[in-house]
Amino acid sequence: MASVQKPWKDPTKQQQQQQQLTFRVTSTSSSSSSSPGGSGGSTAALPCLPTVFCSCVPCLLFIFVYAINDSVRVLPRAADFHCVVLHNVSRLDGLLFPFGPHRLVASVHGLALDALSAVPYLLHYLIPLLYPAYLHATGRFDRTPRFLWLLGCSMWVHYLVWFLLPTAPPWLQDNVDRSLVLVGGRDLNASSGGRPPVQLLLLLHREGCAFARLDRWTGLPFFYGIFSGNPVPFASFPSGHLAWPTCVLVTLPSARERRWFWGYVAWVAWATMYSCHHYLVDIVAAILLVALIDRAMLWLNKTRRKQRRYKNALNSDCLLSVMTSHCLE
Repeated sequence: MASVQKPWKDPTKQQQQQQQLTFRVTSTSSSSSSSPGGSGGSTAALPCLPTVFCSCVPCLLFIFVYAINDSVRVLPRAADFHCVVLHNVSRLDGLLFPFGPHRLVASVHGLALDALSAVPYLLHYLIPLLYPAYLHATGRFDRTPRFLWLLGCSMWVHYLVWFLLPTAPPWLQDNVDRSLVLVGGRDLNASSGGRPPVQLLLLLHREGCAFARLDRWTGLPFFYGIFSGNPVPFASFPSGHLAWPTCVLVTLPSARERRWFWGYVAWVAWATMYSCHHYLVDIVAAILLVALIDRAMLWLNKTRRKQRRYKNALNSDCLLSVMTSHCLE
């Protein structure tokens, strides 16, 4: 009886088929793990609790250090006027924008505009809560860690700039420039090297043009109580009030949402100049700084993914070589 000869198998073709099979299994498992419940749907997976908690740490730590500045005294307080040069950022703003944007915006005022400018300030500290809630409601909560990391890193960069370049807000600068305070027949501005005395700073430590008018209209020192207790009064440049909504803007999922949210960013920018809390250069610097930090974080994340992919590919090649050798034997 004649023996049946087994057909010859090409080892190169076998290796290619094994690689295709491994790629299909890997892609199927990754697609199922990226959807909730492993169903392979288009909805992104919710980030695990430790991931969200870790992304909150920089932002929470910044808020804590900011709040206790009166005790730790890292950044200049209201009494530390000797650490502040009043004509640094204001001179830069005058060179870049000679028409004086904040004075121009604040020149047209009324009770309705005062109230309109107060709304973004009241919403400011709710942004880290409202935006993740919006992402969760729209099924895109997986973008929350990126927003929180960007917010925390941006505010620590702001903190470093405030430490190196403490800047007085426009309302203080303008009031000091318009006032010649004489005590004992001497000009205190001239005797203190262009810096106002601590008594004048404490006297002028109010909440800006618009909010002072609101307090007078309501008869309640609401905004005065908020801003007079500010532990970091010399943090005008760059604007933290613009940095937070800019973090939302650059992390919004769709271009349509970003176009709509530009309106809110413009509203906040107008409110900060209308209330004489920020120069236009503060606003531009905050937006550019957040955009640069976001690009840097995306680049680092992309580099990490490439390295991880390369390591996985090396491990897959080793596994394939072992499997192929066993098959050929």
